[in-house]
Amino acid sequence: MLSGSIGRRLTRITGVVVAMAFGAPAAEEPRTAAAPVPAAAQPDALFDADGPLDLVETALVQHDVRMSLRITTSSDWSAQDVAEVPGRALCVTLVQGSPALPKGRICVARRDGRPALSYTPLASNGEALATRLLAARVSRPEPGVLQASFLPVAAGLSVGPYGWWSSSQWIDDTRCQTACVDRLPDTGLIPARLGLLGYPPCFGAAARDADRTCDNPDLGQSVTPPPERAQGILDSYCDALERPGLMTVCGFGAARGEAAGTFAVIGDSHAASLKTALEVVSLGNRWRGVSILRAACPVTLAEKPILPTRLRSRQCVTWNRQVLAWLAANREVQTVFLSTHVTAEFGVPKGRDMFKTAQAGYRDAISALLRSVRRVVVIRDVPSSAPNHLACVSRALREGQSSGPACAQRRSAALRPDPLAAAARELRSSRVKLVDLTRHFCDRKRCYPVVGGALAQRNETHLTPAFSATLGPYILRALRRR
Repeated sequence: MLSGSIGRRLTRITGVVVAMAFGAPAAEEPRTAAAPVPAAAQPDALFDADGPLDLVETALVQHDVRMSLRITTSSDWSAQDVAEVPGRALCVTLVQGSPALPKGRICVARRDGRPALSYTPLASNGEALATRLLAARVSRPEPGVLQASFLPVAAGLSVGPYGWWSSSQWIDDTRCQTACVDRLPDTGLIPARLGLLGYPPCFGAAARDADRTCDNPDLGQSVTPPPERAQGILDSYCDALERPGLMTVCGFGAARGEAAGTFAVIGDSHAASLKTALEVVSLGNRWRGVSILRAACPVTLAEKPILPTRLRSRQCVTWNRQVLAWLAANREVQTVFLSTHVTAEFGVPKGRDMFKTAQAGYRDAISALLRSVRRVVVIRDVPSSAPNHLACVSRALREGQSSGPACAQRRSAALRPDPLAAAARELRSSRVKLVDLTRHFCDRKRCYPVVGGALAQRNETHLTPAFSATLGPYILRALRRR
């Protein structure tokens, strides 16, 4: 959580994030970030800028893969006041590189009558380039306070050191006829470091890293998110949203024109639960992502997928055809990530069983995808949790037990054969990569609902966003290994 002011005018600057080693050397693989270290407090002179945008406090800190921004001013204002009146602005300027060069400016904006953020890339000489809206969650929790979260790669940042400062400008006909301005800090910048993730050491999947022993005793009796507040799948950020046919196409990550490449994640709700992990991949590779998701509908060319209704079954077939046509028309997508629930069912032709039918449909779909994209990455479906695992975790917490071991289930019950993974192996193609993340859930005998203090799943089969994010560095590692 972001700290409050110390008194009325003591400004707390938050944003220094230390890095911890992760796997291979930093030159080969970005490092994750540890928890933010306690930040130094810096006083701001009393009312050093008149007008409502006199800065009281600014904090910019990495939380999971996102950046969390909070700006507090001395008086209240509206987004319309700031964004639509010439001479008024409330912004954070980012710098990065060695030597540090201007990167971009994030400012308060207004969209559809609601507070929003804009992003203006800056040339190396500080010249402003074309401004665009920044995909972000923005709220006004209190008068004079703006709170927002966004993906760092969407704001032009990459893994490594960076710096920032905040500034405001207000002009009116009375107190600020020639513009009241404020800057925080008054000179210089706030140094920070961006990692792949802003989590404590060994949180989540990192606790079961096969290449590096990792243990954080502070996580032994904690569970994030708490079982009673386990969040659903969040399609967090869309900087562009299209709905061609039955498809919903959501863009996220690096901006068009700034991305080093473009990928798509396609599939059902199990693919959707990996989106947070792939946001980490977008940061590590400076990629733009596209999600094309449909509940209960796997990516397949099987003729008869079985969904809850006949209409949905027919629509799933149509949706699969539309996805292939869309990729053929959008050749900037070069990598496709696939994952799907192992229990998907299909009409079984005579002489064939369900597993082989599913495998054949997936194999044909991957082959069709390879006509349009350079690479297909199949992520094996993750182990399931026991039906009562949330209640078990809550009970273990109340009784002071370690909830992971207390609520584990047999690996043989949690991990079912995956026909999509079998299809990837069957193709034996250098352009098809299979990523198996089971190691981060299970040992040889048991699978755990809590790993490194992170609740792995919000129900039996869907990942929590918190744990999904911690899988991102391991997907990135797998992509970089031959």
